[in-house]
Amino acid sequence: MSLNIYMDVDDTLINCNESVDPRAAETLRQIVWKLRGDYPDSDLYLWSGAGGAYAREMAEKHKLAGFFKAFLGKPDVVIDDRPSSVFPRRAVVWKGDAQWQKIIPTIFTEFSPSKQLIELVAEIQESVRISDAEYTGLYPKDNQGNEFLRHPVPFFGDLENAEILTLGVNPSASEFVDYFSDDRDWPDEMSAPQLSLRLVNYFRHWNPPPYAWFTALETILRRNHCSYLFNTAHIDLSPRATRGMKEFLGEPQQFLDMINKDAIEWLPKILLSAKKLKKIRIRWKIVSNGRWPFLDDYIREKLPAIWTLVEQYEPERI
Repeated sequence: MSLNIYMDVDDTLINCNESVDPRAAETLRQIVWKLRGDYPDSDLYLWSGAGGAYAREMAEKHKLAGFFKAFLGKPDVVIDDRPSSVFPRRAVVWKGDAQWQKIIPTIFTEFSPSKQLIELVAEIQESVRISDAEYTGLYPKDNQGNEFLRHPVPFFGDLENAEILTLGVNPSASEFVDYFSDDRDWPDEMSAPQLSLRLVNYFRHWNPPPYAWFTALETILRRNHCSYLFNTAHIDLSPRATRGMKEFLGEPQQFLDMINKDAIEWLPKILLSAKKLKKIRIRWKIVSNGRWPFLDDYIREKLPAIWTLVEQYEPERI
């Protein structure tokens, strides 16, 4: 597997004082050494929006040019049969010279999904399969009474590397069948490794794109320099994709029982898988309109054990 690394110039390699941190040279040397030993078909590149010539000039000025394979401008146009493949498997947000101390473990950590995450997904798949009959009334059906395709969704995005998690109630059945257009290209059967890989890369898919529900959340996240594309993932109290909660307003108890049971059974393990988690942002209300409680208030009152876990991560509404 290749691991080509592209590093920016201004405000990354070169700090805001137009100098280079004393730790940079040794860290770059260790990165190159690691690439040559473990990823021999990979290299370290320096690039800049100001162009390759500028990147080379800055590297030579600070006597760092020898660490880089080539000097490039950042791409403006990409011509590819799979544009989504151009997005990196890992993006590191540079937050100043302190990053030099932790950049190597950040770069070379195991790519997700890990064996442990796949095993957790397999457990959830089996548990949902066994207990689904209890909740058959919550799932959408076609005119012949057949249930639509669905899979359990324990998370959306790169859970194991996420620093931020958004938390909702449960996935929508529309994730699997978009009633207003084509289907969402989910296969009928998925093994745990297949489902895990799809979910880890959920926000990197070109076709189908992430479900439209995430658009508003992504907009809010970007205002705080976060994104589902590089440091945020999404989880729900329940992994079961049902009809919309608005359809259960008259008799919500079965739905709420499902939410509560699934949260107690699986959410602690899902949170444990988020190894880099720093903050949880909780999505608004159980139902966006009406007199339904805010989700954080509901968890605090009805699921106190879950709230004890959540409140460790500075929860706030989003």
